[in-house]
Amino acid sequence: MASIITLTTDRSSIKKGESFNVSWTSRTPDSLVLTIEDGDSVQRIQVPDSGTRICWSNRAAGDIKITLISVSEGKKETKSVKVKVKGGKVNASSGIGKFQMAREKTQAWFSVTCAQFRYAWGSMKKWQRMLWIAMLALPIVMIIIGLIK
Repeated sequence: MASIITLTTDRSSIKKGESFNVSWTSRTPDSLVLTIEDGDSVQRIQVPDSGTRICWSNRAAGDIKITLISVSEGKKETKSVKVKVKGGKVNASSGIGKFQMAREKTQAWFSVTCAQFRYAWGSMKKWQRMLWIAMLALPIVMIIIGLIK
């Protein structure tokens, strides 16, 4: 059976404190989870069918292992890649900090939400879409009419 998922990184080795991009694609999974293990922590993130994520190595206590787990029609497929992290001093200004963590969580949430919206919108019937558009347009029309008067 041909693979239904791909997982790649833009770099195979980095210096501690640097970032890299991880990209994935999948063909219509029931569930898709990206796991990032850096020796300090493990992040498990529900992700959309395809995307890219920035990963930081500031807290890495060793090499970083990224795993993509897809479940489709009851069959599980897993792909993993490793990024070698070379030791060295971390520049204080490149620290991941609370802001960076919040930014990454927000990006993941937004990415999943957009994928869920695209799926829901695509599965609606035409009359349902028209009804949603009318409900969203009604307040805008009422505001415009109120400004004209």
